[in-house]
Amino acid sequence: MKQVNSDFDIVVIGGGIAGIYTAWRLIMADKADPSNLKKWKKKSNLRIAVYEGSDRIGGRLLTATPPNFNSEMNCELGGMRFVSTQKYISSLVINKLNIDHPLQAVGEPINIIYMRRKLLRSYQLCDPDALPYNLTEEEKLALKSGGTTADNFLGWAVLKLLPGAAGLAGEELEQYLQTVIIDGTPLYEHGFWDLVSKVLSHEAYTIAIKAVGYDVLGSNTNAVNCITEYFDFTPTAQFYLIDGGYDVVPWTLKKQFEEAGGKVLTGKWMESFDEVQLEDKSKGVEMNFYKQSKPVNAAALILAMPQRSLELLRQTGPVMDPARAPQLRWMMNSVSPIGLFKMILVYDRPWWEKKAYVTRGRSLTDLPVRQLYYWGVEIDPKTGNQGKAVLMAYNDSESTTFWSGFRIAPSGPNDDDEWSGIEHPSHLMLHKNAVLFSRKNKPALQAAGGPKDPWFSLKRKNWDKHPAPKRMVDEMHKQIMEMHGVTDAPEPIDAAFKNWGDDPYGAAVHFWNSGYKSWEVMPAMTKPVNDFPCFICGEAWSENQTWAEGSLQTAEIVLQKHFGLSEPDWLSKKIK
Repeated sequence: MKQVNSDFDIVVIGGGIAGIYTAWRLIMADKADPSNLKKWKKKSNLRIAVYEGSDRIGGRLLTATPPNFNSEMNCELGGMRFVSTQKYISSLVINKLNIDHPLQAVGEPINIIYMRRKLLRSYQLCDPDALPYNLTEEEKLALKSGGTTADNFLGWAVLKLLPGAAGLAGEELEQYLQTVIIDGTPLYEHGFWDLVSKVLSHEAYTIAIKAVGYDVLGSNTNAVNCITEYFDFTPTAQFYLIDGGYDVVPWTLKKQFEEAGGKVLTGKWMESFDEVQLEDKSKGVEMNFYKQSKPVNAAALILAMPQRSLELLRQTGPVMDPARAPQLRWMMNSVSPIGLFKMILVYDRPWWEKKAYVTRGRSLTDLPVRQLYYWGVEIDPKTGNQGKAVLMAYNDSESTTFWSGFRIAPSGPNDDDEWSGIEHPSHLMLHKNAVLFSRKNKPALQAAGGPKDPWFSLKRKNWDKHPAPKRMVDEMHKQIMEMHGVTDAPEPIDAAFKNWGDDPYGAAVHFWNSGYKSWEVMPAMTKPVNDFPCFICGEAWSENQTWAEGSLQTAEIVLQKHFGLSEPDWLSKKIK
């Protein structure tokens, strides 16, 4: 084996929240005590770098600011919030970074529930006579007696099957579910949909997933993890947004990481990696990058990448070669990718407030729009009058395929202009009827009189890079009017969208497949080959899937179990 000099001690591939957090924790631990990572150092100072394939840091967090608002309007095309019960992200945001975190309004009694062409309000979800669904007598009685609401039929069904789960949350709930056996079969081998169908009619199941807002929460994923996802919130749990947008978290970590001596390189797509011998004859990692002739060598490699990004690597070397590491392929197949779609629409005024009497939180529909958040309204600081306003449409799973049909280029893998790892015949990719929505909200450098935001230009760039096709905007506007019961709403003046099913992400989130013990696969995935210094972290193989919390959870396993770091000292402080 050839012997080479190391370029870095540790290289992190992936500049999403998992990657930048891991690199930040490592370099901060080294600054606090240089002996912490002595094992990995080939020179006196820890040399660590983050390589990111796209031109931005943030991954599946994507804060975008539309132009010309008097006060800053931070829209989330990716992850948008955290929950007070999530210890890592809550502690990081509140205790360590001291970022303001306003409460997010979600459910409001007056908000719209538009199902089967019937316009209802959220408070009517407990009225079986108002719901256009053919429920059983038992299900009707449960609603009338206050035993549940239609949007909680899934939870009601779970507690009928598993009364021992009542009142449990967090680790207690997880440990209980891991021991449950139903019909002679361990719970983790059951699909969630199969499970609840034992006690829930299909009509009740249908309204439950439509009224909860996420189709994936009723899908046939691993019952243990789906129940945990559904129940793992205490009655006092609160949803929080990030002041300035969620991207502020990874951008702040990046800034501190670079100030401490770390390097961040964007536009660098790793194609493959293999084993190499370093200058001290220890085993190291050689990484090859797209359109870069010279490889990069390091003592350790951390892959902060989702499932699809790993699949796009060359299947060679001691980790990625299925013949040499078949256990990795088995673990990679333990989760399924889940698509999510978001569209932000800007209007010249909040017409829905006077026409439909809704002002905040979200409304729901079984139309492909699915969830609609009343994101914000501009207020003139001098007059107090309302100005431009923003709606956010948010849907998952099958609904995302509906919107893919309105794109200006074919949907699916290799369809993201940010990812340049494969050359595309771009002149063949665009549809003949490709027309982008004509933005009437002309851009400005920063709104007059608006706050001085150090991240403003990055958020404006994110908005400009995600224009929406005209046909997509027209259809979205049409469905929004229908669910509000109006026919004469003003047309949008600006729009942006993101489909997270595109490469290199392949999905917005992931769910565990039935038949896998997530509590065993998760730690094993963090170092798939015992005698090779390659580690994996991210949301995909966590027990907090769909959240940034999952990224930090697996990052901490890598940091504490494999690099010997202690638990963060800011973690144990009281969450405010």
